[in-house]
Amino acid sequence: MNPAIPALIFPAISLLFLAYTNRFLGLTGVARKMLAEHLASPQPHWEAQLINIRRRLHLIRQMQMLGLASIILAALAMGALVNNFERLGQAIFVCSLACFIGSMGICVHEIKLSIDAIEVEFKRAKVPGV
Repeated sequence: MNPAIPALIFPAISLLFLAYTNRFLGLTGVARKMLAEHLASPQPHWEAQLINIRRRLHLIRQMQMLGLASIILAALAMGALVNNFERLGQAIFVCSLACFIGSMGICVHEIKLSIDAIEVEFKRAKVPGV
């Protein structure tokens, strides 16, 4: 295996980190605003939304951790391959890909929760379904 192959994952992970960070920052902004409003004037539907936001923030953290593990493992795989540890490099790279795929899988779940959260608001506003 060529050591350049694990390097191909670096740009993808960098873009994912940017996307995950943007999601995290946007979600924390919404959470802070909603918490302030909820503390000033509690609304029953906000509790469900805040629970959803907390769950999503934890998922984003897991996505980031798996992405970080993926990039570290890809770097280790490159090191192993450069030093002629072919089998070890391949095994580490497979682990790197598994972390990358796991991160994207959690991202899909977080997006589903995001859609569930907005659906609560659509139903509350009595917006007709699709």
